[in-house]
Amino acid sequence: MRSRYSAYVVVDVKYLIATTYPTQQKNFDEADIRAWAMANQWQKLEVIATRKGKFNEEDGEVEFKASYVNDTGTLQTHHEKSTFVKENGKWYYLSGIIGGTKSLNSSQNRNDLCACGSGKKYKKCCGK
Repeated sequence: MRSRYSAYVVVDVKYLIATTYPTQQKNFDEADIRAWAMANQWQKLEVIATRKGKFNEEDGEVEFKASYVNDTGTLQTHHEKSTFVKENGKWYYLSGIIGGTKSLNSSQNRNDLCACGSGKKYKKCCGK
């Protein structure tokens, strides 16, 4: 997961496609990935939870939040639960369920629930 996030930061589209499961690669457009990666200023990756994915396992799941500033200067959080599979010793991104991409605007009170959808107060989540 961290390597794929880093690939978005440095706009390494070929790596992102290569680390997507072969049957799923046709669902990803290089130009769209490049445009989205370049349009955003990547801030941080927060891995929330993992399930399986150990060295001797064949699949795993990662829940994460990737924070970025979009092309209008608004802080955003991409929240996803991703599924990975391992074949021939190599991990591939298979699919993801997006938990929501929410705007964290400056009018949010620190004691309000966080706009990212975590269920935590803003001050304990994205407002840290």
